[in-house]
Amino acid sequence: MPFGEMSITLDDVACLLHLPIRGIFWSPQDVTEEVAVELAVDYLGVSRGQAQSHHRAASSWAYATRAYLLMLVGSIIFADKTFTLVEARYLLLFTDLDGCSGYSWGAAALVTLYRYLGDASMYSCKQLGGYPTLLQCWIHEYFPTVGKRGENWKPADNCGLPRAMRWSYRQGVLKVDDLRPTLDELTPADVIWRPFEDHRAWRVFHYAKNDF
Repeated sequence: MPFGEMSITLDDVACLLHLPIRGIFWSPQDVTEEVAVELAVDYLGVSRGQAQSHHRAASSWAYATRAYLLMLVGSIIFADKTFTLVEARYLLLFTDLDGCSGYSWGAAALVTLYRYLGDASMYSCKQLGGYPTLLQCWIHEYFPTVGKRGENWKPADNCGLPRAMRWSYRQGVLKVDDLRPTLDELTPADVIWRPFEDHRAWRVFHYAKNDF
């Protein structure tokens, strides 16, 4: 932009999504096919072929919970460009279900989006992975003249919902080439620099300390 650079911050993530931005930051390592099978057997209750045809009833709820959480993070926070496949390594996040709330999910969402935005800056890239809702709602909050958007009838600030709930989807018709002149002509007056002041009752601004 003519007046400098802007980027999504952890405060934006906290206000828009109400995801925790403080806590353990853990990046799952790649796993082999054999380890992926073991994870599915141990933590999802998936049978290993015909040999394992029964499940323990006491663990069935834990299996279902892990499967749901894996689907949730794999299709939203850690979504890749397929938007249908989930890497088995993310199961390691849910070995201890009671500890899930201790992770900095907001930081993970932001890091993943940053990584895919770096890829998207290349001319050959045709798709964007990560959490596109975060990017879209951030644009709506800071740049009221860019893109098409609608507002929900019940403001999120009145009931403690994530600020992203303020916005409703509207199909736009502009292409990238159409938006570039608009971005190039932006001035500081076209930016809402502190959009979350009415949301501070629900998400107070604070420093994200190094808890990693």
